[in-house]
Amino acid sequence: MFRLYHWLFITLLFVSGCASGKFISQEKVQEKVGKIQLGFTTQREIEDLFGKPYMIENHSWTYSLSDTGFENSPNIITRAEQTKGQVIPIPMVMPTNTRALITVRFNENNTVNGLEVAQFFSNPFINYYQFYLDRVTDTTLDSLVRAGEIANFRVAEYDKSIGRFLLLEKSASDVRIIVKLENQILHITAISPYEPWSNEYRLFRRRETQLVERISAATITDVRAGARP
Repeated sequence: MFRLYHWLFITLLFVSGCASGKFISQEKVQEKVGKIQLGFTTQREIEDLFGKPYMIENHSWTYSLSDTGFENSPNIITRAEQTKGQVIPIPMVMPTNTRALITVRFNENNTVNGLEVAQFFSNPFINYYQFYLDRVTDTTLDSLVRAGEIANFRVAEYDKSIGRFLLLEKSASDVRIIVKLENQILHITAISPYEPWSNEYRLFRRRETQLVERISAATITDVRAGARP
């Protein structure tokens, strides 16, 4: 028994000294994401920034950035204690609050051509997207506006000279989606007051995802149309 507690004491010292909890700051996330340049940043550079991805799927890497803290691991029963029925919980550093979900998309040359960032730091919650467009025509922004209207959003502050407009929910809501076309980069920023655990957030997230898919499809269609002789 003495040897068991001695081992536990050494383990706790190691965990406390070498694997303490940490917090993910919004500033740190923005600093790292700000280093990504669509059309230029490579897959290797993304790995240098964020490490190994949490998930790999269809030319995209996903990262889940979370705070960490001490929590008890699943109970461990040592061989010596099995006959006595004693259970000893071992504290470990585990993920706690998810702060950001980042998805990076690559083209066939393993260069970044798309970026999605969902943040969960403070209200209002901000998600933003970036897409690299191979070609931009005079009708690209109009196609984006139509995609927003088809998704049942109301268009406001449309200014073609600066390539920017807002999408608002038709019902009374503080939700705002900013769409901006800057050279060959399409920026979409969604600002929501809904708490991530609420039904309102889940419903809006679904509509937001559908909107982004429509806009993405509209840009592809527009690019192909503009490429015709």
